[in-house]
Amino acid sequence: MAGLGRKVFTAGDVLTASQVQDFLQDQAVMVFAGTAARSSAIPTPSEGMVAITTDTDELQYYNGSTWVAGVPFGAWQTWTPTLSGGWANGNGVWTAKYAQIGKTVIATGYYVVGSTTTKGTTLNLSFPVTPSTGAYINGSAYCAVTSSTSFAPMGVIANNTTNFQLTAINAASTFASLVTVTTTAPITWATGSIFSFTITYEAA
Repeated sequence: MAGLGRKVFTAGDVLTASQVQDFLQDQAVMVFAGTAARSSAIPTPSEGMVAITTDTDELQYYNGSTWVAGVPFGAWQTWTPTLSGGWANGNGVWTAKYAQIGKTVIATGYYVVGSTTTKGTTLNLSFPVTPSTGAYINGSAYCAVTSSTSFAPMGVIANNTTNFQLTAINAASTFASLVTVTTTAPITWATGSIFSFTITYEAA
């Protein structure tokens, strides 16, 4: 079975069949149930080690100081963004997932406003993975009074390495511009209103 840790062989060692299987074959890429099992089996990892954690179906490598996320093999990871900047989740309902492939993060979310959702200005959302400082955020978003009404487009901008912002789009001037969300823009927010987004950015 995999997960026996790292063994240092010395000249003259005679390997048993189970050692060949467990140390050489099964651990060419080491497999662990999770990060706790990995840390227990490899308390002092070496730079360049590669391992898969089966609880998240993620390939990771050790860069000399920490384990770094690589390619997710299974389903996208679920995630609950935190609203801020005058908004708070309350009893609103999130459906949000993300995947990280190397340094690239793709995240998508769909939120239904609840009766206790705090609605205000500056609709900020937390990132699922910390972005690189100054990273460009590429995204799109929309909102609607209810899921069955016409959609209104929204903008997406990065605030900092903690959160990004969904904005209203002001089309009243010669050129459309991004403006902060209010309780009535781009829609009059109410219980059952929705917004959705998809973003792509570089992880730290």
